[in-house]
Amino acid sequence: MPDYDGGGLLNVPATVLDVLGAREAGDAPPLTGLDPALREGVKQVVVILADGLGWWQLEMFCDRGDTPFLAELRERARRRKGAQLIEATTVFPSTTAAAITTLNTARTPLEHGNIAYFIWLEEFAQVTAMLRWGPAITRRGSYFDDPAVDPLRHVKVPSIHARLHQRGIPSYVIEPEIFRSEAMTRMHAAEANFVGYVVPSTMGVRLHAGLVDAPRPSYVYAYWSGIDTVSHLYGPRSEEAAIEATIFDVAVKHALAGRAAGDTLVLLTADHGHATTDPDKMLDIVGDEELRALLRNPPAGEPRLVFLHTDHAAKVREHIERRWPGKVTLLDRDELIDAGLFGRGDPTVARRRIGEVVVLLDGDLSASIVKVDGQTIRHRGSHGGMTADEMRIPVLAWRA
Repeated sequence: MPDYDGGGLLNVPATVLDVLGAREAGDAPPLTGLDPALREGVKQVVVILADGLGWWQLEMFCDRGDTPFLAELRERARRRKGAQLIEATTVFPSTTAAAITTLNTARTPLEHGNIAYFIWLEEFAQVTAMLRWGPAITRRGSYFDDPAVDPLRHVKVPSIHARLHQRGIPSYVIEPEIFRSEAMTRMHAAEANFVGYVVPSTMGVRLHAGLVDAPRPSYVYAYWSGIDTVSHLYGPRSEEAAIEATIFDVAVKHALAGRAAGDTLVLLTADHGHATTDPDKMLDIVGDEELRALLRNPPAGEPRLVFLHTDHAAKVREHIERRWPGKVTLLDRDELIDAGLFGRGDPTVARRRIGEVVVLLDGDLSASIVKVDGQTIRHRGSHGGMTADEMRIPVLAWRA
């Protein structure tokens, strides 16, 4: 289950706001398990997000020697020597679009509305790829390429960058240069100073410079995408994933190794973990014409958490149970919302974006829900569901 009350990803940006004096009544609590000594005297907070580096993956990479710098920090945490490793949970669904928006807003998916990777948006009458706010059936393009469409009109909650800026605290976003003009940046990080890098190895260089040059107080956010990418393509236990984790380790070491414990709090975390999935066992949701005839809109959601918008929920359930008996768990949208899985707040937007029938997959199963440029996406690592491999994330904290 996602933890929004002090032990989850939501509480990382809440900690940023709290430490820098910008947290307000009604905000989520900061990380309740964070050692108070790590917060004392902090004037700068750094969040490093390793996309797809789940709890079990970090443990595996450290145990195998793939990430020696992170392993050293883990050992310091075990000895309580100026570091701490907190086992946290990500948001629900366990996916990048929802999690990164939460990091940028300190709000739950229910509140910010970027609930899954693929969402049916009534505003554009299409299943939308929510990272770029563009048609899901194509690899490129955004609705915001049209200058007449203002991204800020679709923002549901303010960003933490805006809140810090109002208090005179600068923030910096260190991301791939191609993200500079993308929808997520324009919607939820417009008030931050964007620092781009072209090749991944430069992230550590940019972060090292940012730690030195940024004034106090300040907030610095750095993002690494590669572990997620290779885990999707080759599997989270693959040699490719291990090598990518090693490169990430080198980048973080370059940025932070050798720095005496100063006024900077570093929080290294992830947006989700990965489940190992078998592309030969995929459930063909998008190609099921009988199912499609029962739906109001095309399928959306995640390969591990499918949203089905329908006016015939009972018939949809019967069809799925008949075609894939025992392979999925069928859930009810309103029950999930009422149980608080998507977070707290006004559910109006969420009810429009989450299908009445929700299909949860686990084990090594995933579903084909959207064809992109006519092609089925075949991943060997997937997320979005509720297994421990997907939901558990690390928060590795230390002073620099």
